[in-house]
Amino acid sequence: MKRKSTRSLTSPSFYRSDLSRLNLASPPVTLRAVLLGCILLPINAYWIAMVEMVWHGFHFSATSIPMNVIFIVFIIALLNTLWKRTSSRSGLSQTELLVIYIMLATTTSVIAHDNMVSLMGLFAHPFWFATAENEWVQILQPHLPKWLVVEQVNMIRPFYEGGSNFFTEGYLRYWIIPILNWTAIASLIFLLTAFLNVFLRRRWIEQEKLPYPIVQLPLDMTTHGTQFFLHRGMWLGFFIAVIIEIINGLNFLYPVVPLIPIREKTADLSLWLKNEPWNSIGTTYLHLRLFMIGLCFLLPLDLSFSTVFFYWIRKAQFIGGKAAGFYTIPYYPFQPHQAAGATIAIFVIVLWIGRKHFQEIAKKIIGMFTIIDDSMEPMRYRTAALGTVICFLLLYVICRWAGMSTWVFLLFFGLYVIISVTVTRIRAELGPPVHNMGGVNPQTILMTIVGTRPFGTNNLVVFSLFSWFNGSNRSHPMPHQLEGFKLAHHTGIGHKRLIWVIALTIIPAVFSAFSIYLYALYRYGASIAVDAPGQVLGPGQSTYQQLASWLQSPRPSDLYGTLAILLGFTFTMFLGAMRLKCVWWPFHPVGYVTGINGGTLDHFWFALAISSSLKYCFLKYGGARLYRRILPFFLGLVLGDVVSGSYWSILSVIVQMPLYVVWFW
Repeated sequence: MKRKSTRSLTSPSFYRSDLSRLNLASPPVTLRAVLLGCILLPINAYWIAMVEMVWHGFHFSATSIPMNVIFIVFIIALLNTLWKRTSSRSGLSQTELLVIYIMLATTTSVIAHDNMVSLMGLFAHPFWFATAENEWVQILQPHLPKWLVVEQVNMIRPFYEGGSNFFTEGYLRYWIIPILNWTAIASLIFLLTAFLNVFLRRRWIEQEKLPYPIVQLPLDMTTHGTQFFLHRGMWLGFFIAVIIEIINGLNFLYPVVPLIPIREKTADLSLWLKNEPWNSIGTTYLHLRLFMIGLCFLLPLDLSFSTVFFYWIRKAQFIGGKAAGFYTIPYYPFQPHQAAGATIAIFVIVLWIGRKHFQEIAKKIIGMFTIIDDSMEPMRYRTAALGTVICFLLLYVICRWAGMSTWVFLLFFGLYVIISVTVTRIRAELGPPVHNMGGVNPQTILMTIVGTRPFGTNNLVVFSLFSWFNGSNRSHPMPHQLEGFKLAHHTGIGHKRLIWVIALTIIPAVFSAFSIYLYALYRYGASIAVDAPGQVLGPGQSTYQQLASWLQSPRPSDLYGTLAILLGFTFTMFLGAMRLKCVWWPFHPVGYVTGINGGTLDHFWFALAISSSLKYCFLKYGGARLYRRILPFFLGLVLGDVVSGSYWSILSVIVQMPLYVVWFW
């Protein structure tokens, strides 16, 4: 993991905030910035509803950097720069622009494609799609908490078929109870992650000084002055990306326009390898996604190398397993299980290397003498601990009401916290453009180790209903929240006000998103996604089919899967120990957990390899000076791809039809 700081861990200055040492006056979180952010929340939600949910097109929230938010802040920052150059009145400051960015980024992650959009598919699916053949009326419906689902078939017909107005035709009264209950659940879960970030902020941002590559672009876009928008290299990268994506978008509408092939489905190594065992390599795209090339240029080289290396170890497991006949073993090569073990190991490593800091926090919470000073933290550690306990207690009451056992609740949310912290650590150290960790969730770990029988029907039902917020972890809110603190630390924004802005916008963002999503679904229908089955039908179908399978055919514990979890844990601990003891050791545990699992890496491993190779050459032959000079060009590639992709997605909302997408496909 991260090398030790040069300051002594026993020095009082090590536990004093950087802001208190520098005695800086924090720029205020202004009312106009918060109001502008609040105005943009429903607009952003409607954009997500139409593009990611209804059309299932541009997946702008399923990346580490929220591309929809980057576009919004880019437009505001560009107009703000022009305003300052042409008007004597002051425009928005960098602090205000970043407050807007943080508000939109943290709430986007909550209502995103992989979170609340997926949740929309769980409300009514087992009632609308119940048939005599699947027997869901007998198998599923009696066990579902009625206060979390909508069972009236006549009321949910327009949900799938469209053609109705959700607000004027009396549907709201059938949805209001589930909406309020899920608003409470979602708000408590993501308030919990905000409180947990209070304990991590100083250790990771001020003491370990982790790089947080994702914050580079919003930071540069909002910097005082016009340097970013006047940089010729940035505009060169910007227009290269825009021209390519506009031409390809026109090709989507008018095939006579030539296509610039940068991410064709035929550019796949698996299509060229026809003989066994090489044909088991799986999807391996040679794609040049421009925003991926730009973002990967920001990543630390050792982490980039480790990620690509372990990606090819994963491919070797495919090929070697085919040659050795291991494919007769169910779930081979156990990628989610390996990644789950690695995730737990990274959490242990993080606790170990920060143990002195966390011990001081524990002393502060229980009132013992400690040299740590929390006066400059977003909130006092004791307050954050109280908030954490309250969130857990309220979630416990709700989960017990839904039928979850106490011991299952403790295991489930204990593992959820471990996974959340690890995902946040991955973003802080590596900052991958996407971190798809499908299958790395509490229910997979628990049922692999003990099977389904010990949990009983009620716990399995709650596992299924909670699958929406821990499915792939691409849109996890916790990293966005801590990146907000990183931006605040870099620019001096007051942490104390920022934490309350983040916390207090969660509830209205969730409730308004429910209202907007239901309005869009009742108007257009959940069944019209171009990329069928879409992000409403898809999660509903997979979740309830899996639940029916668990209830009808209980699974025993999986010995091989358990061994894979232990192997992933042990190997990651070995990698972490080597990183701490040997400066020359090239393999990073974060690279293992991101490289060994997740199909999304198939789409950008090639961009990661190219971008990292270019970065290595620039640093080797031109040093840090050349790297800083060339960096705006790569940021321009990201921004150009974001702007052109956003243009096509906004146009699709206006013309009410799906159009060309930058990601995904």
